[in-house]
Amino acid sequence: MKEENVSPADSMLQNVSPHNALPWLFQHQKLFITEDTDQSLALKNLINKLNYINFTDGHIFFLLNQNYTGAQIMIKAYPQPCAKNELVSHLDPSDTLALTDLKNHGLNNLVIDEGHTAILAPVQLISLEGGILRTSLPEVSKIKTLRKIKRFPCDALNCKIIQGDFHAPGRLIDFSAGGLGISLNGRKNIKGFDDSKPALLNINQNGIQIYSGLCQCVRNGIDSLDNKVVFVPLNNQFSLFPKREMRNARQQVGPSFSVSFQHPFFKGHIERDLFDISQAGFSIKDKTEEDILLPGLFIPDISIIYAGIVKMKCSAQVVYREVEAETNMIKYGLAIADMNLESFTHLSQILGTSNVSYASISTEVEMDTLWEFFFDTGFIYGEKYKNIQSSRNSFKELYKKLYHDNPDIGRHLLYKKNGKIYGHIAMVHAYEHSWLIHHFAARRMSNRLPGMTVLKHIFQYAGSYNRLPSAGMNHVMTYYRPNNDIIERIFGNFTRHLNDSKKSSVDVFSYMLFHKENSARKLPDDWVLREITLRDLSKLKDFYESTSGGLLLSAIGLDVPSESLKKSFADAGFIREYRTYCLCYKDKHIAFFILDQSDIKLNLSDLINGLKIIITEPDILSWAMLAAVVNGLGGYYPEASIPLLIFPSCFLTLQNITVEKQYALWILHAKACDDLLVYMNRLINLQTRRQ
Repeated sequence: MKEENVSPADSMLQNVSPHNALPWLFQHQKLFITEDTDQSLALKNLINKLNYINFTDGHIFFLLNQNYTGAQIMIKAYPQPCAKNELVSHLDPSDTLALTDLKNHGLNNLVIDEGHTAILAPVQLISLEGGILRTSLPEVSKIKTLRKIKRFPCDALNCKIIQGDFHAPGRLIDFSAGGLGISLNGRKNIKGFDDSKPALLNINQNGIQIYSGLCQCVRNGIDSLDNKVVFVPLNNQFSLFPKREMRNARQQVGPSFSVSFQHPFFKGHIERDLFDISQAGFSIKDKTEEDILLPGLFIPDISIIYAGIVKMKCSAQVVYREVEAETNMIKYGLAIADMNLESFTHLSQILGTSNVSYASISTEVEMDTLWEFFFDTGFIYGEKYKNIQSSRNSFKELYKKLYHDNPDIGRHLLYKKNGKIYGHIAMVHAYEHSWLIHHFAARRMSNRLPGMTVLKHIFQYAGSYNRLPSAGMNHVMTYYRPNNDIIERIFGNFTRHLNDSKKSSVDVFSYMLFHKENSARKLPDDWVLREITLRDLSKLKDFYESTSGGLLLSAIGLDVPSESLKKSFADAGFIREYRTYCLCYKDKHIAFFILDQSDIKLNLSDLINGLKIIITEPDILSWAMLAAVVNGLGGYYPEASIPLLIFPSCFLTLQNITVEKQYALWILHAKACDDLLVYMNRLINLQTRRQ
């Protein structure tokens, strides 16, 4: 693969290495004697250009002719403010040694490299003193078309060229999509490079690798004055994430969406309208002469802007570059590499609103409308309301704070029309890497129930977001009553259909509300309750794996520090802690107690403000002993009663204790979200055909 469309003018600045030792030889005199039809530039416009370069701390070049040999060299200079036809320029310090005087050189032209074009202005020397060059400017200058693809000088980014045993450090000094100019560090002992074979090029910016890809050398200047090599990338497509069966639908958008970013290779600010966008990525288009991106390029900081108001921050990687010859355009596809939760939610909400009627991931809700929905759908039924009635004011404040002010710990999706809610689902960040769906309800809208659609969208949201490194959403989980046929048909049937307990699992718990005694009882000799150790955790994992084989322990993350989650809740004014205890008898593991603490009624059934009890030896543990341990742990809870979830669910029955109710805990690994969406699509299509 060769560098695209290199003209004689293009060669003019091939050797330009603004950060190398200067001056350097210039070997393309024909450029100045060839007749062409390029544009002209009047003096006043040249002055404006020079003042802009000064304003932005830019540089220009001067072309000189050596009197005795006829060789031409280029030097770098910094123009000072200019008002008339006299220009004062400060020479680059690396040039002054070679230019203590101009006795041996003739000054020919001022050169302004604009990437795609260059301004050539024949100038006259006035004086050179102490590195300060004074020249007179011409009335008319030439604008030369340099190349079909714009080239940009770069800020000497560190890079490394790797080809077998050949490893050479260097600096990226100029860039175009048709060539990456690399100046190698030092000129000695650089041997073993074969310019006929591909090489791996790694480029870093502030310790972040922003490009890594196979490239072909199209100019080998290892033995030249500037020690420069030029590479072109070989790959036009990269893959950031594995392909998904349920891909995010790309929506073509107008000028309401745009992106802006600082180009990683040079100091230019880039702003482009989006051609299309989804939760996973977006594409932009450019004219071929403005070719600025290459596949594999990582952009650490991008702003996606909607309607000029909403700004969503992310990082992204260019995954493909397509040339559209018929339109003279180039299309770039970029995959979102990472995005914070707030920005991702805004993007999901905007795209969801434009793509699906009424559904949106939302942080804004009118609370009285939500309460009416909860009561009307029976989500808050008589028994639940009886438990919260006495503290309803604090309960209202808790939910207002959760729903309005803290999207990093609580998310909800609404399905509504004309302000009336028809479907609602909410999640809370229950464990370090797991989110809990703690509310789910729907009511009939016209002749249909939108609950399935709302549920589908929350998993589209979760499935897209979990792919991002900052998500921390490895699992989505929810409790439901096994006798709820609709929910069992979704979660239970899906788990059996998938038949992979490391992707989706259901564990059934017996539930009871334990009423604390006034005083704790001391455990008998040989019985010990202690915080869990690594050895204890290993025993628990062995038991759970043989009994269930599901996702409970990995979702709760007993071996994962929870301090960051605790801090997030505390910063928001909430309580969230969990710890684990082990009950042993003569060094035999009898039961494990996962102590969950959160604000009362953060979950209406308080299932993350109570004890999960996993009994490994039901034949040894009696109800009396279990009650004594629970009562001892009751000091962590200010309430008179503690919700208990007991596994295996048969334990209470074996103890001749009436089971109040059962809860199934369904857990989905985020990598199985696509499997669930495929399954739910089938259910929705089947439901639609029946209506």
